[in-house]
Amino acid sequence: MYKTSSALVSLFSSLLLASAACGPAEQDSRGQDQQGSGESTTLIIGGGSTDFTVNKPIINRVWGSSDKDVWAAGNDGNMIHWDGKAWRRIAVPTGNDLLGIWGASDKDVWAVGEAGVVIHWDGSAWSRVTSPVPDSAALNDVWGTSGNNIWAVGDRGVVMQYNGSAWGAISLPQINNLLTVWASGTSDAWIGGDLGLLLRWDGSSWSEVASGSAAAYVAIRGTASNKVWASKQNREVWIFDGTKWTRSTAIGGSKLWMTADNDIWVYDNSSAAHYTTMWSSANFGTLSAVWSSSPISAWAFTPNEIYRLTTAGWNATW
Repeated sequence: MYKTSSALVSLFSSLLLASAACGPAEQDSRGQDQQGSGESTTLIIGGGSTDFTVNKPIINRVWGSSDKDVWAAGNDGNMIHWDGKAWRRIAVPTGNDLLGIWGASDKDVWAVGEAGVVIHWDGSAWSRVTSPVPDSAALNDVWGTSGNNIWAVGDRGVVMQYNGSAWGAISLPQINNLLTVWASGTSDAWIGGDLGLLLRWDGSSWSEVASGSAAAYVAIRGTASNKVWASKQNREVWIFDGTKWTRSTAIGGSKLWMTADNDIWVYDNSSAAHYTTMWSSANFGTLSAVWSSSPISAWAFTPNEIYRLTTAGWNATW
């Protein structure tokens, strides 16, 4: 228990922000991050008569339309938003863990998660959206190329596509847990799952692609149809050149984020590396999520802090 002081009052706001994300993450057999309930810090504020419990949101994925519009989705229905001035908690119509987030614009953002939850941001509020996914199946990732071409994937072979008006289910012969999805256009998309399952969309159907390994695909992201990256649970990183997949010998990690060929992140719970013109390491310790808008503008979430990258470098104060 801390003793009351006037300095503590002035620091309370910054402590709220600095407390985002918590708890060391461990991967389960599906390649997903499994974390316990958020840690809390109890502070005595003002005259010492009120206790404030500050719960740290556990962040799983981040997406933004600009440096002044960034969404971070996490466990227990936690959604926080950066508006260019401060991170704020935003109410969402679910208490389930949110595992994926993607948007077509600042007024068209989708998030998915445990128990088949699908929620949508229309520029003013989040609302629950009906989907053909059973409540027993988690949705693990969502990605699209426009407001009328969005994919979501989940456990037991669940694949959904949004056409601009409704979500529809796609039938697959596989029942593997599907962990990641990425698309470059309406006729080109990739799905990765457990047991090394790799699928490609050609505009009309999904077909299986040989992966050569039973290690789960945790993330697939890219910058073009012939520049696709895939990371696996065993930290292998593979790159698709439009014709074939080749394993990278330069880097290893289980998670990916990229905005351009000169802004690529490979990271996991033990390391983080950033490529601009060459690879450089970033020492965050346990890193749960990264989002960037350019090589010199990014956010990184750890169990204890939110870090921001600007032209001045990384800083936990913004």
